[in-house]
Amino acid sequence: DEALNQFERLLGATGPRAGLVELLVKDPDLLLGLVKVCAGGDHLTELLIAQPELLASLANPERVLARKSKAVLRQAMASLFVPGTTPAERRDRLRRVKQAEELAVVWRYVLGITTIDGYSREMTALAEATLAAGWILAQEPLVERYGVPRDCAGHFIPAVVVGLGKLGGRELVTGSDLDLFVVFGEDGATDGAERIDAHWFYSLAVERLAGVLGDITAAGVAFPVDLRLRPGSKGSGFAASVAALERYYLEHGDLWERQTLTRARLVLGDRALARRTRAALHRLVYGDALPRAALKEIVEVRARMERELGKETRGRVHVKYGRGGLVDVEFLVQALQLVHGHDHPEARQGATAAALAGLARAGAIDPALASDLVERYRFLRRVSAALRLLGARPSDTLELAGPMPARVASALGYESRQAFLDAYREQTSAVREAYERGVKG
Repeated sequence: DEALNQFERLLGATGPRAGLVELLVKDPDLLLGLVKVCAGGDHLTELLIAQPELLASLANPERVLARKSKAVLRQAMASLFVPGTTPAERRDRLRRVKQAEELAVVWRYVLGITTIDGYSREMTALAEATLAAGWILAQEPLVERYGVPRDCAGHFIPAVVVGLGKLGGRELVTGSDLDLFVVFGEDGATDGAERIDAHWFYSLAVERLAGVLGDITAAGVAFPVDLRLRPGSKGSGFAASVAALERYYLEHGDLWERQTLTRARLVLGDRALARRTRAALHRLVYGDALPRAALKEIVEVRARMERELGKETRGRVHVKYGRGGLVDVEFLVQALQLVHGHDHPEARQGATAAALAGLARAGAIDPALASDLVERYRFLRRVSAALRLLGARPSDTLELAGPMPARVASALGYESRQAFLDAYREQTSAVREAYERGVKG
């Protein structure tokens, strides 16, 4: 019923403008696909209503079914830089290009053409292409006003973007934030008539980047940017040199901050600086093995997250922060990485599934349990993706009394609401048991 309601909304809102009826008459496969997509996600319905011109692209199999490489996605973003366009026009164009590409990615996932892993990899590649274009847009007015940053010898001071969380682990889905921070090479100053130091230049660039990608415009949002995990205290700016990065974590960083760096990945920027930054991050995370006794602090942080962010009740579960949720798997993996990663490089993986495989090879976790947790983590990610595509608010929250459990059950292929809820309880109970054995045992 909900699928038909969404389809009727789409037809009523876009049919006359986009010639949807004519398209569907000519292409029965498109009709079936649209019905499935309407059942699997309000997000796509809203996107198509907002941009009915995208409907025609769905009738082109080559356009929709082919997975695009990072290079092709970046080339698609090149259309932003047409001479004579204003910054506002470029921001809107950035959002429209991203949304058109996201439509194809989600279409493939909802129709079962790609798995949750493939969907996340494609969303991450799209995010990186969008990020690359946004980084250029963010710096353009700064370079025009201040020039480019240079060191005392006159050499250009480059920067790199470090992805954390799901961006770092290549596990993004629709609606994910981009957790990131920026590192630049050396101290210095810009070479324009109005000079500022390199730290301030890149801090301004990061602040602008968050707006370029995350501000709500007439064309919507590209990607929300989350800078809360950046190194440094409030007021210290949004970028750090390699030296300042190391100094902060060594002198002031808490264990939870070191833990977040297990997922750090260099996603954009100068290659030589990326190698330096990667080496610094590895020293900070894996330079000294964490004693198992120190895991008590990680357990306490996890319990606080469950209470304050999960807020589960008898009528509500939280797929990310709740009991046996995504964070249970992630915290278990990251805790074991901090304990064993110093001696076992194979455990130093940003993606959760890859890290579990590496930990199993290192003897830090039973291989059968690692494989089991990978599959349970995939289940939870599929639930999370379904909730986001179906428009659950807050995201990752499942209200048991409303229609959402039945809609998620249908999206994931379960015969009934109860069958899905039974599976969810079994999966989360098994995850919680593994988490408690791993971090407390």
